[in-house]
Amino acid sequence: MADSVHISGSGNVGGGEYENISISGSGKVTSDVRCQSFKSSGSVHIAGSVECSGEFKIAGACRVDGDVKCGSCNLAGGAKVKSVEVNGELKLAGAVKADGNISGEKVIIVGAANINGLINGEEIRITFDGDVKANEIGGGIIKIAPKEVRGFFKKRVKPAEIGTIEGDEISLELVKADVVRSANVTIGDGCEIGRVEYSESIEISENAHVDYQVKI
Repeated sequence: MADSVHISGSGNVGGGEYENISISGSGKVTSDVRCQSFKSSGSVHIAGSVECSGEFKIAGACRVDGDVKCGSCNLAGGAKVKSVEVNGELKLAGAVKADGNISGEKVIIVGAANINGLINGEEIRITFDGDVKANEIGGGIIKIAPKEVRGFFKKRVKPAEIGTIEGDEISLELVKADVVRSANVTIGDGCEIGRVEYSESIEISENAHVDYQVKI
C-alpha cells in the first residue's frame, strides 16, 4: 500500500502515488500525483496533475498547473486550475479560474468564477456575488442567480457573462448570454439574452431583454 504524507507548516511533496495527502500551511507538489484523498488548508501549488479516487478538498489558496480528476471536489478560497473532472459533486466557493472545462454530476459555484471552457453537469447551480464568465454551460437543471444580500447596503453585482447555455430546465437572473437553449426557460430580472430557443415553455420578466425567441 502506498504511504500517506502530511505537511504541517511548509514543505514539498514529490510526485508519485500516495494513499492520502494532507497539507496544513504551505506546500508544493512537485509533479503529477495520484492518491485516495487530497486535503489542504492554507496554500498549495501542484506543479502537475492530480488523480484522486476520493475527495479533493482545498480551503485557502490553490494552484494546479495540470488537470484535476477526482471522486468529489470542494474548493473554498482562491483556485486556479487547468480543468476539473469530478465523478460526484463539484463545489467551488470563493474565486476560481479554469483554463479548460469543469464537470461533475452536480456543480455548485458560489462567489466568482472565470471558466474559459465548458461547465457541465446534470445539475448546475451558480450563486454569484462577483464576476462570473464562462464560454459555455451545458447540463440538465441549470440555475444562475446573484447571491441574496441581506441588510441595508447591497453590493452591486455585474451580470454573469455566458456564451451559450443549454439544458433541460433553465432559470436565469442577471445573466448576459448569447444563446439559451432549453425545453423550459425562465428569463428573470436583469437578463440580456441574444437568442432563446425553447421546445416547451418560456417565461420572460418585464425587467429582462431578449433579442430573439423561437419555439423549436
